[in-house]
Amino acid sequence: MDDRALRELQQLATRDTWLAARAGRLRRLDDQVAAIRAGAEAADAFLAAYPEEEGRRLSERAAAEQDLAGRRRELREAEDALARATDAEARAHAEAARDRAVDHVAVAQARLDRAEAAVEEIRHDAARIPVELTELRERAGAVPEIGPPQENASLLEWASHAHAELFVASRQIDAQRERVIREANELASMLLGEPTYGATVAQALARAEAQLL
Repeated sequence: MDDRALRELQQLATRDTWLAARAGRLRRLDDQVAAIRAGAEAADAFLAAYPEEEGRRLSERAAAEQDLAGRRRELREAEDALARATDAEARAHAEAARDRAVDHVAVAQARLDRAEAAVEEIRHDAARIPVELTELRERAGAVPEIGPPQENASLLEWASHAHAELFVASRQIDAQRERVIREANELASMLLGEPTYGATVAQALARAEAQLL
């Protein structure tokens, strides 16, 4: 009787090991699904905000262009004033004004450079979105045990469905492990003559083997 019960306990331990590995695999698959969902959400959020953000950056660039044009006009006027200066004092004042105008042009040019870079940046990011979405769909199609996204379905719909499938499968595995743990502890308690409830299957088996083998 003890030998048979011990063999059953060992079989339960093997079953629990398999179930634990299966649970870990399902969690890893769900992590993959969550990462794809996060990428799809980020892409959708970017596309939703893109028109307004691009418009804001274009407005900033236009304002920077106008500012630079005005600063260059001031520089030309300062250079003209310097060319017309007839005495040392007037020339010193004109040179100082010209130097300030040069600095203002440099600041305005830097502002325009930043504004142009910002426009190029968001347009580059927008051009990447279709590529990223294609890559996400390929990743979704490669997730084991989960069907690929349907042609007309969004990645968010696919991720929601995939997560639900994995959640149900994980709950089933958890329920099976609970039954295995309960049965293992019942067997171990019978073999040892004392309760082992609360122990893992591996712990229950180790205690039983230590006493019986």
